[in-house]
Amino acid sequence: MEIRTSEEARENIENFAKRFLNLLIDKKVIDQDIKALKEEFKEEGVPVAVVTKALNQIKARKKKSDSEIFEEEKIQEWLEGNSEVDDSVGRLISKD
Repeated sequence: MEIRTSEEARENIENFAKRFLNLLIDKKVIDQDIKALKEEFKEEGVPVAVVTKALNQIKARKKKSDSEIFEEEKIQEWLEGNSEVDDSVGRLISKD
């Protein structure tokens, strides 16, 4: 590993640190805005958790190729049609 002790290296490191910290501060503000938005709409009766979950699922699905989606759907179909798997899943999710 190269030791960075030159003045140029120091400048680059400080510039990186400043820009990185500014972005983290911006992110913190955005996170606070998102939290406030969720609270506002939760008070209006919007099921915020359900909506955000649906949006995240849509986003994740759009990242997948058609072949990945097809394969996942086919495997899910097979597993849901298997009575042993269905019974085991039922036991896992039971509240007993």
